[in-house]
Amino acid sequence: MSLKESNSVRPSPADLPQLSIPSPKTLTLSARRLETPKTPETPHSLTSPELRVVDLTKCVKTVSKEAEAHGGFSDIYIGEWERVRDPEEDESGGSTVMTVAVKLLRVLSKQDQDGVKARKRLNREVFVWHRLDHPHIARFFGTSYHMAGRPAMVMQWYKNGSAIEYLKFKNPDADRMSLIRDVARGLTYLHTLEKPIVHGDLKGNNILITDDGRAALSDFGLSQVIDDLMGPSGFTPSCSEAGPVRWQAPEFLEDDNSRPKLSSDVWSFGCTAYELLTGNVPYRHRLRDFLVMQDIKAGVKPAQSEDIPNCQMAGILYRCWSYSPLERLTMSEVEVELDDLLAALS
Repeated sequence: MSLKESNSVRPSPADLPQLSIPSPKTLTLSARRLETPKTPETPHSLTSPELRVVDLTKCVKTVSKEAEAHGGFSDIYIGEWERVRDPEEDESGGSTVMTVAVKLLRVLSKQDQDGVKARKRLNREVFVWHRLDHPHIARFFGTSYHMAGRPAMVMQWYKNGSAIEYLKFKNPDADRMSLIRDVARGLTYLHTLEKPIVHGDLKGNNILITDDGRAALSDFGLSQVIDDLMGPSGFTPSCSEAGPVRWQAPEFLEDDNSRPKLSSDVWSFGCTAYELLTGNVPYRHRLRDFLVMQDIKAGVKPAQSEDIPNCQMAGILYRCWSYSPLERLTMSEVEVELDDLLAALS
């Protein structure tokens, strides 16, 4: 079953195109330190020797002269990764060249020592990210510092782009409910790991579309890394951009020091599901973010129930949008309810 756009899309700040990443052999994520075999693809980090991450600085190059896309904190370039074959998997050895996306973080180092600290912070996250294994999670190949020493993430280039681009320009008749369920499954996976991962910046532009038209979550946890890179530890942003307030839970407006949590991800999921289902941004009746913030503080929901083209779906989204974090559904509950809904619609 396919639900089409019912309203015109109000342009939202296009966060970025789309990239993601498959890692070599994926290991089960654990709260304990994961031991990764040291192979030509997984050397010790050049900047964090205690962590074995995929440091691709010496085997990735940028082939596009200009950035292909821009986001709030990064620029996306097309690159090539000369990938050395694992002798255990291919006795012939040798290497292959893969087209990749190079996501260059838009941060500037103040001092070399501080730069090392920032790299260690990024390496710690990538150490976790590239081991995730789920069909609806965009995988990372690793990190690279080949562009003037600036930190970059090496990811797969997704030709279908983000979910927003895909639904608006490439396949408006796509099965939107199935894409929403894909997102729910990916987020449930992150939330139910032994050491749960909070996405922290979920919206349509951070969802990528695979070659076979399925959704994969990208940029999970990146907003928290950016906060650390830009903080007093040594990095400052090259430009400042407003946060995605339309997708943010109310608690972020009540406490400036509030950090993303599982429950705030659930609120953002509801906003993202509405965005994918209708093609409209949350609070579409508001042109300016300060008016959106006023609505959020006043308890106004991101969308009215009559704007959601399925009453059962509206019920699910409204429980994601409970003002109290404790009253929201969990992503596991959301996934079950979506499965039941899609079964009823089929």
